[in-house]
Amino acid sequence: MDYQNTSQHDKRAVLEHAVLTKSPEEIATLYKQLGEVEGSARALGLACRFRGLACVKALVENGANFSYMPYLDGSYYTVYYWLSPLEMNGTLRRASFIRHGDSCFTNHVTKEGKSLNVLPIEQRVEVVEYLYQCREQVCLDVGELLYYAIMSDSKRIINVLRNYGVKFSERRINNITENGRSYEWFEFCSMLETLGNKEYMQIVDSISKEIGGKPLHFTDLMYVISYKKMYNPEFFQFILDHFNQKKMNKSKLMKVAVDRNNVACLEICSKAGWLDMPRKRDEMIKYAAECGSTECSAWLLDFKNRTADFAAERKKEEQKMMRELNANPNSVTELKKIWGYEKREDGAIVITRYKGKSTEIEVPEKIGNSIVTEIGFRAFSTYAKRLTDEQIDVRENITRIMLPETIQAIGEGAFQDCTLLKEVNIPDGVTAIGANAFSGCASLASIELPEGITRIEEYTFFSCRSLESVTIPKTVEIVCRKAFYCCALKTVKILEGVAEIGPLAFSKCAELKSVELPSSLHKIKNYTRSGQTPQTVFHESDAVTAVVKPKSYAEKYCKRNQIPSVYEEE
Repeated sequence: MDYQNTSQHDKRAVLEHAVLTKSPEEIATLYKQLGEVEGSARALGLACRFRGLACVKALVENGANFSYMPYLDGSYYTVYYWLSPLEMNGTLRRASFIRHGDSCFTNHVTKEGKSLNVLPIEQRVEVVEYLYQCREQVCLDVGELLYYAIMSDSKRIINVLRNYGVKFSERRINNITENGRSYEWFEFCSMLETLGNKEYMQIVDSISKEIGGKPLHFTDLMYVISYKKMYNPEFFQFILDHFNQKKMNKSKLMKVAVDRNNVACLEICSKAGWLDMPRKRDEMIKYAAECGSTECSAWLLDFKNRTADFAAERKKEEQKMMRELNANPNSVTELKKIWGYEKREDGAIVITRYKGKSTEIEVPEKIGNSIVTEIGFRAFSTYAKRLTDEQIDVRENITRIMLPETIQAIGEGAFQDCTLLKEVNIPDGVTAIGANAFSGCASLASIELPEGITRIEEYTFFSCRSLESVTIPKTVEIVCRKAFYCCALKTVKILEGVAEIGPLAFSKCAELKSVELPSSLHKIKNYTRSGQTPQTVFHESDAVTAVVKPKSYAEKYCKRNQIPSVYEEE
């Protein structure tokens, strides 16, 4: 049959049907007739789940891979679900990540009277071992496979991957220890929500050990999904041992314990140091009295009598009063009126909020004796929570921000939608800039990124409509999705060292004429959705010509996607 004019949607359907009904030899022959099949991940997933190693090899050897995972029939598909054991399906289904009855996730499927059951674990282990060996060819992130195997408590697959020395990727570790706004974090929480106390603690403990005991992130979402379990004392202690206590709303957690007259949980809080501050301790005593929680009131008062140094507390209050009386413009008291901040365990300061009224800003190098090293999440953004109309107006009119040389990191959305910001410096010591950091900064004309930056995250300069000049250092390895979407750039030179460019990175840059693509590139991702033509990284940047090196990956990408290109002049 001639498939030359067959749509990609129909090619996928033909291939998926063949996986469930044909022999490996027939599948291989059919694949050659079909030619390139975009989105072959689903067919490969079905083979992994129902057919076994011979069928998987027939697909892989003809070009099937997991690089493109479209949204099909409204469901989200990923290889890691397909390769997971049966226990994972219930977890995912209860967490609403898969559609009930989808053949990729059921244990049994029937096609043309042919009945297929999910492969036994021995055969699925064979498939995993094979896919590991050709992981680059099939675009398989084995670290992610290990994560989902642990989440489903699949000991056989876990052991296979650990024997190969597989570890979680830095992105996965970041998404479960730092980034509480990612899809991966939402999925992690949703899957944990479906588990009982014992399963929950077993899996979280395994995840924690896999990342060397680093505390897991804690957000309001994690609190909500753990709420019903939370105030069992054993579980409460487990949460404090495995999650980042610095991200917990300690007052809220203790107040709920008081509401429930749960003395055992208050004792756990005291051992964790949550009641060491006299102000916090007295706040809980007052709250317990107002709630009529007699047992908690009695315990808190006894705790105060046993632990408080009343003379030292009185002296501390007097000293605080004197400091405030003698305050100068650079004192901590005065700086607190302008800056919201947090102090990390290492003593460094993270700026979390700008509260001043000036639109030309100089961030302090120190607050007290502590060095300012980070600009936090939406610290200057108009999207920050709990802003007054006056504060929003100030942020919208900020024109200049000077950062001290002590800054090492700029958080996600730090300057998002500061529409009149024209000038900001990035100190040499900065090694990380979060997603959306400058998105919507419509007046920003130029930016210079320092050596040490390895990633330009998603949407970093999204809709910076005046941005004409940007210096990208050679240390950058990845330019992520929509990083320069809708900018006024005219020429871009990407230095050797950059290995990957994400979807739509330079899309809708109407002024963009030339982009030099280095030979170090080995991945350029198109944006793809079912039923639509793939969109390149230069989508709707119609005037662009790529400058490439002969026989490079970049040249092949341009030819494949019909992007005008010329060779770099020697």
